[in-house]
Amino acid sequence: MKRQLLILLIGATCVVFLSSISFFIYLKRLHRSVAYLQTVGEYVQQGKLDDAIAILKDTLSKNQRIAEAHAALGMIYNKKDMLDEALSELKTALNMKPDLINIYQEMYLIYKKKGMEEEAKSALNSYEKLKGSR
Repeated sequence: MKRQLLILLIGATCVVFLSSISFFIYLKRLHRSVAYLQTVGEYVQQGKLDDAIAILKDTLSKNQRIAEAHAALGMIYNKKDMLDEALSELKTALNMKPDLINIYQEMYLIYKKKGMEEEAKSALNSYEKLKGSR
């Protein structure tokens, strides 16, 4: 009986230890993702758009499934008047996370710049629909 209790206690300790390590790794990754977004934001505020693009492209080369990075890249491309590239990145972000409401606003602006009135109206309608559901 004592042996079983000891084995159970050792097993529980191992589970807690492994869970702690997993949580630590998760927090470290989360911190890195927040840090790169903060750096990108600072670069954009300073007008260092090419540096911000480089960080986002590097991030996406490691993990293509970060919708926020695609969205940020699309918004920066819009600032640089690289409209086709901007739309491509924003659409990629929306495919991953259709509820990123600010993307619809950005797409509206891009479609207006390109003179694509129907698409602009559709993006605005999507924005209004999502905004109303929150």
